[in-house]
Amino acid sequence: MEDIRHLRSFICVAQHLNFTRAAEHLYMSQSTLSKHIAELEEQLGVQLFIRTHHAVHLTPQGATLLEESSRLMAKIDELFERTRKSQIAFWGTLKIGCMGTEHVFLPKILKHFRALYPHIKLDIQVMPVPMINEALDCQELDIGFNPFLGNELTSEFEVREVRRARLCFLLPRKHPYANRYSLDLAELKQEDFILVSPTTFPIGREWFIHQCSLRGFTPNIVSQPARIETLFWQVTAGLGISFWSFDPVFCQMLRHSISLVAMNGPNAYGNIGIVWKSSNPNPVIPLFVKEFNGVKTNMKTQLKKLQTV
Repeated sequence: MEDIRHLRSFICVAQHLNFTRAAEHLYMSQSTLSKHIAELEEQLGVQLFIRTHHAVHLTPQGATLLEESSRLMAKIDELFERTRKSQIAFWGTLKIGCMGTEHVFLPKILKHFRALYPHIKLDIQVMPVPMINEALDCQELDIGFNPFLGNELTSEFEVREVRRARLCFLLPRKHPYANRYSLDLAELKQEDFILVSPTTFPIGREWFIHQCSLRGFTPNIVSQPARIETLFWQVTAGLGISFWSFDPVFCQMLRHSISLVAMNGPNAYGNIGIVWKSSNPNPVIPLFVKEFNGVKTNMKTQLKKLQTV
């Protein structure tokens, strides 16, 4: 591949007969371009260009290389394009089910995946978690995203953690605890709570009630909206308090109306996992899952951001 890059550099200089314009065309520094040419000349044992203060000229050896390499590069480009196009018939479409809260990491993943596999169609649908899992089970979806609370990710599907974040209490800005950095759930046992509906987030209510039970009280749940946006509005209006995973996008959106206070406890984490059915034969699935190999969550950075919001 290095030889191909050097040939591309040579062809560009030979076509422009100007190192500066060729470097700009190739989006590289002039020094890097000159190094490519020098290495190619050393490898071939010939001089390819005659450079003066005012002009650049091809040597006879350079003219020969330009003629032959131009045909060669055209063949290589054709080969690469045919290889890329061969993906179309074999792979087709990847159907993805999202909750609507994946904006912290998913757009970057999708952009990179599309650059690698431009002929794969990405069909993205936003739906509640139960619908995602039903669609995965009957293979109407290939990939889904599920939320998990605590420190364990258990699922009927294959699952890989792709995001881990501290859970936070959502408090109205004028709440007595709004300026606290962190709170234990027991300190809020007298509060009215707003939780996302089990039809949207099945494990949320069960997990929360269990955490309250461990602290010796039963929460007073006054509302269970189906949409997270409705929950935010109700907290802003002072109808109760809630909890959610720390999310920098939501922080920016809500900073004037809702205070995010970290939830204490070794189990106070929200996770997002990418899930898929192991028996699904779509060969795009492992390629897409591989995109998450380098996704890491920096908890210290998250908590610093939370503290300054």
